[in-house]
Amino acid sequence: MKAVLAAVLVMALAVVCLVPAESADADYHDINGEKNVIGTGDKADFRIVYINHDYDEYQDMNMSVSYTASLKDSAGETVSNGVSPSSGDLDLGQAQTLTVSAPDEPGRCTLEVAYEVSVSYTVTDEEGNETEETEEFTRNDTYEINVVEPISLSVSLTNNGDLSLQSYGVYFMIDGEIVEDSYQTIDLAESGTTTVKYDWVTDAGNGQHTFTLVAADGGNMADIEGLGVEHTFYIGDTSYTWMVVLLVLVIIIVLLVMVWVYRKPVKNYGKPKSRR
Repeated sequence: MKAVLAAVLVMALAVVCLVPAESADADYHDINGEKNVIGTGDKADFRIVYINHDYDEYQDMNMSVSYTASLKDSAGETVSNGVSPSSGDLDLGQAQTLTVSAPDEPGRCTLEVAYEVSVSYTVTDEEGNETEETEEFTRNDTYEINVVEPISLSVSLTNNGDLSLQSYGVYFMIDGEIVEDSYQTIDLAESGTTTVKYDWVTDAGNGQHTFTLVAADGGNMADIEGLGVEHTFYIGDTSYTWMVVLLVLVIIIVLLVMVWVYRKPVKNYGKPKSRR
């Protein structure tokens, strides 16, 4: 009896699980992006797609989809020229690429996309009568984007080897992780020097961070001063250096005042005259 009940329960769960999956695939729309953090003034690509199988069973079905897209800032205002193309037609199931241009000021932005769907189809009743039907509806997607001010990192290198280096590959390692898109090549003459720079786009948050410039080949092929040296920096000025300096100045001023008061001579004005 227990085995029968278990089998019935499994079949019921299978039916329940199948129904939402089918309905979810019928009307699907989405925004997909490789990253949700963009540097001020930078550009990034996002893809939108619309799929609908709700009307596949109808005769003479014809569906058209258009979209409008905009980028809104944290105040809800539309960013001028924030999305390109900002409108157009979509082929069902085919992704459309949208290029987002971040504003020059950091802050939270939202990519908003509205899909306008128009569908026509033929319905046949039990008596064989055909009726033309038309439906129009809208679907909406949003995608949160954080626009940040890039953090400029730089490292000075000196070639201490006997050979000139051409197209030597290096990476920036930040907080112990190699940043793939920081890869670049450098040319270093014998005894030559150069500076390698990278703008780190991140919302890692305030606090202490470290970065190191590392060789793509592991650093075994050249003697370059500056590779592998760890540097420390702070986001949000949490090093408290200015507070320490200010506190030291206050202490020095207090000590000077105390010394001046202690060394100040005491004037003796004599015994005061009695009143007549």
